[in-house]
Amino acid sequence: MRTLIDGYNVMHAAGLMGGKLGPAAFRKARLRFLNRLAASLEPVEAHLTTVVFDAKAAPDHVPATTRHKGITVVYAVEADSADERIEDLIAHHDRPKALTVVSSDHRIQKAASRKKAKYLSADDFLDQLETLSQRRRPTAAISAGLEREITLSDEESAFWIEEFREVVDSDEAREVSRGDPSFPTDEELAAIAREVEEEFRC
Repeated sequence: MRTLIDGYNVMHAAGLMGGKLGPAAFRKARLRFLNRLAASLEPVEAHLTTVVFDAKAAPDHVPATTRHKGITVVYAVEADSADERIEDLIAHHDRPKALTVVSSDHRIQKAASRKKAKYLSADDFLDQLETLSQRRRPTAAISAGLEREITLSDEESAFWIEEFREVVDSDEAREVSRGDPSFPTDEELAAIAREVEEEFRC
């Protein structure tokens, strides 16, 4: 864990907690927030992020700790509040100086300061999240463009399938593989050829 987020505190700052929300509306708002968070983070960052929610509006039949698109989600079922659970996580973190705590709650910020952890207000974090999202959009567009550029025609696919088949079936490949346990067997090579064929046919 590198980033510890006070879930409902940040959701409130994001305008997702307006009015009286019933259980279904709470679930939708929470899911919207978690999806937005996951979309803004790189996979490694997501795995280093923990979001803590109060247990009062926790979904039924869900464990106290679960995962959402790599993010660890904690419901404070064994504490009086999310604040108490966050304080406990800060206190027992093995490297608190490397931890960033996200909350506008002064109690949480003081708990972070006591352990020399960094903290961000909910508003500052949301601004940071928006910047990350904007940086990722061009990358996604470029990736989509590259995928379109390397789309092969049926003739090109057939050509490369045949090329791979010749490599797999060649005497040279079998000769190299003899005595080398790290080299794929004939059966494994055949499986690779099938996978390549399926890939080009998609």
